[in-house]
Amino acid sequence: MTEELRVHWELHGLDEQAVALERTLAGLPERRRTLETRVAAARSTLETLDRRAAESLKRRRALEVEIAGLLAQQKRFEQQLLAVTNQQQYEAMQHEIGAVRAKRDVLETEELEQLEADDRDAARRPEAVEALASAEAGAAAALAEAADEEARTRGALAELDARRRALLEPLVPTLRQRYERLRAGRSGQAVAGISQGACGACHRALPPAGLQAARRRETVLVCDGCGRLLMLPPDEPAGP
Repeated sequence: MTEELRVHWELHGLDEQAVALERTLAGLPERRRTLETRVAAARSTLETLDRRAAESLKRRRALEVEIAGLLAQQKRFEQQLLAVTNQQQYEAMQHEIGAVRAKRDVLETEELEQLEADDRDAARRPEAVEALASAEAGAAAALAEAADEEARTRGALAELDARRRALLEPLVPTLRQRYERLRAGRSGQAVAGISQGACGACHRALPPAGLQAARRRETVLVCDGCGRLLMLPPDEPAGP
């Protein structure tokens, strides 16, 4: 294997590691969003319970005022009923009293239903508080772990980049430029191994003459499909 091939194969190994690390970095934002969504959902549940409790309290106070007003009106009608002098007035007053009582019954039923709903929400609130605290604690720990992982990954990428630059230094400028251009345009992978007679990246089959040239291990080949630099892995037998 020539020195040029050796350098390119080492670059291939570094790039494979770098691509894997870049995938790790690319997945971190989604992990953070998932954690934030979980916390937001737990917080929203608690806020919904608290908002309903506040709205219910406001509504119950309004109902109490309305019910008290209707009760006072009913009592006035009942007092007036004692003063009526004929059957027609009596029946009219009874009708008014019945209408007021019916309205009060509706409002008292609503008030009772509101109290029952409040009791259910109050019973759920401790669980919602605990769920939010658990989600926040879990998210804080996971976010700290993600931050550590990001720092480690970026450090590993910086180390790989330094090793890559050191490997590229001895190459002539044209080879360095070719490699860098391909790496930038091929998702970080300028070099691909030949696997089962095909490009390990795009899987395009090599012609027989290309395979023979690869087995001689005298120069880096170029894939006709994706344009990457091609070579047989060093541990693969050259064959006939």
